[in-house]
Amino acid sequence: MNRKKEYKWIIPEELPRPVRPKKRTEYDECIDEFLKSDLKSARVNIPNIKPRTLYSQLQARIRMRKLRDKIRVSKCGDKIYLVKV
Repeated sequence: MNRKKEYKWIIPEELPRPVRPKKRTEYDECIDEFLKSDLKSARVNIPNIKPRTLYSQLQARIRMRKLRDKIRVSKCGDKIYLVKV
């Protein structure tokens, strides 16, 4: 059962980096608008987004963009608020 290999390894010189466009979300737009405003806190409501999803996504975007020292997300029942620190 000695078969000859039908494949061979090709070692690339350098792996190409995957190109992914930066995805701007409505969560980012909401955060940017709030940061530009003079408000200290504001209620956020995005149509067709459940409050739990809105809360977790805003938190994730703030953490990802390293804005935790400037802005926080607060939840009171089904109401979501952005608060400047």
